[in-house]
Amino acid sequence: MKLKDRVALITGGGTGIGAATARRFAEEGAAVCVAGRRIAPLDEVVAEIKAFGGRASAVSGDVSLTEDCQRLVDETKIAFGRIDVLVNNAGTATLMDADETPDELWDQTIATNLSGPFRMIRAVLPGMISRGSGSIVNVSSVLAQTGMKKSAAYSASKAGLEQLTHVLAVEYADRGIRINAVAPGWVHTPMNESVRDHETMYERLKKRHPMGRFGSPAEIAHAILHLASDEAAWTTGAVLSVDGGWTAK
Repeated sequence: MKLKDRVALITGGGTGIGAATARRFAEEGAAVCVAGRRIAPLDEVVAEIKAFGGRASAVSGDVSLTEDCQRLVDETKIAFGRIDVLVNNAGTATLMDADETPDELWDQTIATNLSGPFRMIRAVLPGMISRGSGSIVNVSSVLAQTGMKKSAAYSASKAGLEQLTHVLAVEYADRGIRINAVAPGWVHTPMNESVRDHETMYERLKKRHPMGRFGSPAEIAHAILHLASDEAAWTTGAVLSVDGGWTAK
């Protein structure tokens, strides 16, 4: 098992990529704490994991709030003793022209997608430094690397997250801590459900991927597992594109 006896904290763990990652990690032997703003979907993921004999717990919290970030870490340690792997998956996205984007939307997007991961990383670092090991995987996006209309706040937040990944990977490499990111293309998740309601946009986005389709949460979870595990022991500061060829086009 690739994560046998490891403990992982996954934000945004109740649905989509986060839920798929939690299930995949548990299948590979990890004890998993799933975190998110709504407790009901988190409890469903925990129940699924326990049903096949895995170990899991849930904790509600909002990564845009500094005090919640620390509490998520503290409660994971109470449940399982430590944190070996952090997956920063919680995110928010609203497509809107820049000239119509209010300060509140910009601030909330940055708080959730960039400040939240930074604060989560800051909260887990002391324990990882003391043990001399740890793996952190940030979930970015192809829109950190390519431009798309109406995505100023989201794209800026994800571009910042990728640079944060690079900087912290260099800063903590000699402490035994690896920090990487995955950059998915468009994936079938609840956050993207509204896109499927607009057939023209949906078809256009599918065709923008050379493979001609959206990805699945499980496909992203496999990539996150690779970066989190010892299979990627000499990989840090990397951004792995899992995007059906979007960034190659």
